[in-house]
Amino acid sequence: MVSAGVLIKELGEHDFERFREVIYRESGIKLSPMKKALVQSRLMRRMRELRIGSFEEYYEYLQGNYNAEIIDLINCITTNKTEFFREAAHFDYLRNTVLPQYEKEKRKELRIWCAGCSTGEEAYTIGITLGEYYRGKEMPQIRILATDIDTRVLDTAQRGVYRDESVRVMDESLLKRYFLRGTGDNAGYFRVKEDLGRLVTFRRLNLLDDVFPMKKKFNIIFCRNVVIYFDKDSQVKLFKQFYRYLEDDGYLFIGHSETLTSVSELFAFRGKSIYGKVL
Repeated sequence: MVSAGVLIKELGEHDFERFREVIYRESGIKLSPMKKALVQSRLMRRMRELRIGSFEEYYEYLQGNYNAEIIDLINCITTNKTEFFREAAHFDYLRNTVLPQYEKEKRKELRIWCAGCSTGEEAYTIGITLGEYYRGKEMPQIRILATDIDTRVLDTAQRGVYRDESVRVMDESLLKRYFLRGTGDNAGYFRVKEDLGRLVTFRRLNLLDDVFPMKKKFNIIFCRNVVIYFDKDSQVKLFKQFYRYLEDDGYLFIGHSETLTSVSELFAFRGKSIYGKVL
């Protein structure tokens, strides 16, 4: 089935529709016809790795190796854009409103879910925000679960190594407290320190699964700039899951370009793309 040479033709409408259906079924990502060129270029990258010469042949390969190859297919299609302290108002709200509330209530444990964590910057930013708030105070037990469907970005997140341009948003004091600066061959890189790394657990998770493996509810859920890639049915399903997994007095953070209007009536708006449960 695998070609000796790689002579890839243009992605036809029939093959595009077949791949689009698989991607939607497995990830919830709804690809419009305008995304055909993007899908073609990303599939071609994977096909060259496998030395497969046509999209039809790759589709047959996918069907014959589905459980293993579907992960690589989703990996090559997903878009991962993130950065430290992206949409900074959310972290201000976390520091100035949410954490003082939990501190006043003397919470012994804080459980946070970073859904669609990509390469880890958001999850580590949450950890830094909590670390700064509780610096010099008695810190509760903090558990940050960071999940993504893409195994490649999870590997990057787990390593916790970032180039200097990625961390420039932070001042020098934060860099010294939470990162190790590379020297010699590693100059220009920063590695997350162990104390910060221990706060975060990275796991692969498909947000469209009917059942999630988590046993406890979360005080805070971040799912930002993720559902914009889902169609409405998938969004409705996901926010029902978030309602189920969020504590009654918990907080849900979504992206500034996202909204729950006409998607879910389970949450009440608290400002700045932040929501609480309707009880």
